[in-house]
Amino acid sequence: MSRPPLWRLAPWSRAPWLGLRQPAAVVAVLVTSAILACAVASAPLFLSSARSAALQQQLAPQCAEAGWARTGTYVNDFGEPVTPAGAGAFADRFADAWGEQGRTSRPVLQVATSVNAAGNPQAGFPVQGVDGQRLSQSAIALWRPDALEHVEVQASVDRPGLWLPAGYAAAAGATAGDTVTVAGQPMLVAGVYTDLFDVPPQEYWCDYEALFLNRTSANVPPPALLLTSDRPTLLDIAAAAGGIGVAEQVPADGSTLTASAARRLDRAQQQAQEAAGLPGLEPDTNPRLPEAAQRAALIEAGLRGPVVPVAVAGALLALVLVASAGSFWADRRSTEVRLLAARGVGPVPLAGKAALELGLPALVGAALGWAASRLLIAGLGPADELDPAATTAALWAGVAAFVVGLGSAAVVAGLRARGTAERPLGAAPRWPVRVPWELALLLAAGWCWVLLAERDAVVSEGNVAQVNGLLVAFPLLAIAGGAVLLGRLLTALLPRLRRWAGRRSPAVFLAVNRLTAARLATATLLVAVTLPVAVLGYTATLTASSQTTLDAKVGVQIGAARAVLSVSEVLPTAAIDEVGTLVQRYDGSAVGSDGARTDVQVLAVDPDDLAGTAFWDDSFADQPLAALMAALQGPEVEGRLPVVAAGLPIGDAGLQLGRAPVGAEVVARARVLPGRRTADPVVLVAADRLPEITRDAGAARVSEVWTNGALGPATEALSEAGGLRSRVLEPAAVQQTANFLGITWTFGYLSALAVFVGVIAVGGLLLYLEARSRSRVSGYVMARRLGLSRGAHLRSLLVELVGVAVAGLLLGALLAAGAVALVYRRLDVDLLRPPTPLLDVPWPAIAGTAVATVVVAGLAALYAQRAADRADPASVLREDA
Repeated sequence: MSRPPLWRLAPWSRAPWLGLRQPAAVVAVLVTSAILACAVASAPLFLSSARSAALQQQLAPQCAEAGWARTGTYVNDFGEPVTPAGAGAFADRFADAWGEQGRTSRPVLQVATSVNAAGNPQAGFPVQGVDGQRLSQSAIALWRPDALEHVEVQASVDRPGLWLPAGYAAAAGATAGDTVTVAGQPMLVAGVYTDLFDVPPQEYWCDYEALFLNRTSANVPPPALLLTSDRPTLLDIAAAAGGIGVAEQVPADGSTLTASAARRLDRAQQQAQEAAGLPGLEPDTNPRLPEAAQRAALIEAGLRGPVVPVAVAGALLALVLVASAGSFWADRRSTEVRLLAARGVGPVPLAGKAALELGLPALVGAALGWAASRLLIAGLGPADELDPAATTAALWAGVAAFVVGLGSAAVVAGLRARGTAERPLGAAPRWPVRVPWELALLLAAGWCWVLLAERDAVVSEGNVAQVNGLLVAFPLLAIAGGAVLLGRLLTALLPRLRRWAGRRSPAVFLAVNRLTAARLATATLLVAVTLPVAVLGYTATLTASSQTTLDAKVGVQIGAARAVLSVSEVLPTAAIDEVGTLVQRYDGSAVGSDGARTDVQVLAVDPDDLAGTAFWDDSFADQPLAALMAALQGPEVEGRLPVVAAGLPIGDAGLQLGRAPVGAEVVARARVLPGRRTADPVVLVAADRLPEITRDAGAARVSEVWTNGALGPATEALSEAGGLRSRVLEPAAVQQTANFLGITWTFGYLSALAVFVGVIAVGGLLLYLEARSRSRVSGYVMARRLGLSRGAHLRSLLVELVGVAVAGLLLGALLAAGAVALVYRRLDVDLLRPPTPLLDVPWPAIAGTAVATVVVAGLAALYAQRAADRADPASVLREDA
């Protein structure tokens, strides 16, 4: 009779169900496989999340229309007389093109005499007032279906016609019901509305601010913005002026756009523009959407360098734990393994048996890990929106994790089973265990450091800051190698510690004795605690420091939380003092430290208000800002005004504002001063002591209201003081270029890795307890017979596990501090903008990590004590007999 195949025999055919009879092994494999799958699947999901977030955060500070699809053009030469019907038919072609795609668009029509490449009007049509006289300021006309719902009405009649801004209506001598002549055609004034530059900014008009705000020169205002009550009125003006600008917009929510959705919208607007059939005209599609998508792809490409090594590191750590689960299986099934080996079964069939028994838990674990990666990215990722391709890639990564993880566990189980069957009990560990393999990790870390010393840690590609992958690889390798090396050195001292513990209480003696009896397991547990503590401390500190540095750079550039700028002259008022402080900015020059003249930014400030409003960090100067402000109010030095400077030496500054000389003495210096927006030095001077600087001096004065409150009150205060708002600076707008997004996200992902490693540490702790449960329980049974109390045994477990946890905390803190000290100075997200990197230690997160580590160790001790109490002494003694 032929012998049946091995896989048909009971030990193998029943293996998938036999494995389920060992809950500890099932839980160990399920958890470790889930961690492995989560580690590898999270990488493509995180990169997709980061790409979506980069796109969304670039669009967020812009106007809502930046994320919309748009088609259109401007034509001012039809080649024949224009009629309202002809202009309307021309406009309808763009709406029809969107309709062919099944999309509904929103129209925007305007009339000017010329436009630039960006579609902004350069000149308007002539307007004659009520008295027939031509106004010095030309005008443009605009129609949006709901525009009149977003203006402040001053006067109106219930008839179709033109709506004039109040200032322009006054110049025309017109009010509602009057008639003015537009491009040679009489038009009814249907209403008068408050000038848009005199009201707080509205989101509705955000994308059209260039039509009514003067951002460059107070002497040449833009054409007046006339609104029409309906579409036919705008078409009448277009016929009279001989031109019309058409835009058809398809709204999209920029806060939820993904990169793939943005690309689809861009293709849709290109197709709609082509479908309009206007090859000879300049297209007016939205360029901001594809630009943002392209920059998002650049940011994602920069993230791929550091993120992939992070994911690989997490996967390798998880793979070690999966392999440990295979070793745990061999230990728990040692009796059966010895029996099968005695009957001639080799390691390969034993590995196959282990794979069959561990397969179902591993499969469930991989599925749970993939689901956990989705939840993890949803909770910790930069954005919730993911591209479908990323989800597919994550799914295949989970499949690969299952195959590799199960294979590793099976191989380790087979090798461990062979060792159990062939090696005599009590044999010394083989030579590979004694080799300090961690030195290879330290050498690799040193090699990365040498390479990094020759390169920039943060590079800018396409004006996007990207982290060099070596900056991530170096600390991870150094922390991993250092943790293993320190664990090996500390556990080598355990024999000496055991001699010391022999003179201490029974709880201490038992704890140290157990640790010494299994030095390899102790070292593994110590490393498993040290690694997550070190990685979390390192990443949390660098993330917090990078964010603090970024906030400081933005605060220094703006001067405060936000600023409202005006090119017109503004004088101090009580309303401005209530919302913040007034700053007059001048272009000037001074004598630098090398004796040559250099350009400077001169800020005339109110010393009494600035210290309470301006952004400040104590690292900016050796004395507080209030003391610097007091220096501005000090006595003159040989007839020269006292000033405070950053970038100039103490002494006579040789200051000029434009071409106007101003005697100034630098009496105090700072490394950084608020309001610095260029690489030039900054000079602060008291505004009430500065002589009058005339317009012909060429100092390019700009009035600024700095405020830490809402934007609306600051704008109103500026307007009441006679200033016309020309520009607003806010943190989101300063970060619009997305230079720094990759920095924080990279270390945020590293922090997520620390969470992975923390879970791995908990799993390693449970495996440590389960693998040694038999020896611990048998020792507990024997010790109870010798008079050891339950409380003393529990204290010994607490000493054992909490002691390892505290040692891991100290080692992890030491490694994290060393890594941070080497790296954080090199993480300057913008070399042009001060300050240099600031150190911000997140003490709450570190304290929480320490508490969580000790609590987990304490709970593990209680679990081990309960397992020992539930054991049957007779069964334990029988198994060890």
